[in-house]
Amino acid sequence: MTDSLVLPVWQSKDPARLPFLLAEEAIFSSPVADYRGRDRAAHLLGTIATVLDSVHPTQQWTDGPQSVFAFTARFADQELQGLLREELSETGSLTHVTLFLRPYRALRAAIAEMAQRLEDSPPPQAV
Repeated sequence: MTDSLVLPVWQSKDPARLPFLLAEEAIFSSPVADYRGRDRAAHLLGTIATVLDSVHPTQQWTDGPQSVFAFTARFADQELQGLLREELSETGSLTHVTLFLRPYRALRAAIAEMAQRLEDSPPPQAV
């Protein structure tokens, strides 16, 4: 059984360790877009840590280097249910992280907040 690498970062709201968890070629697939490269993925995952509150893992499934973690979280006064898929390299670095969130109404509000925060602090340019 493997523990999530990303959910504890979101719970602590301390994204400083994200770059050390991600492979150089990491991909983060958000509900909006894919972000390629360690710096871009870390920036997006770190920004999400500032948007979501009360992140609570509820269940997990693991198959080799891939794990899926179910969780609940809050944004403003709304509850979100999510799945986070983490794919690891042979060395234990995250190579691909995929986020699924619902319900749509809460997701839409969280996306608007993310857009504002990314406007204030844009992700690094893609290389």
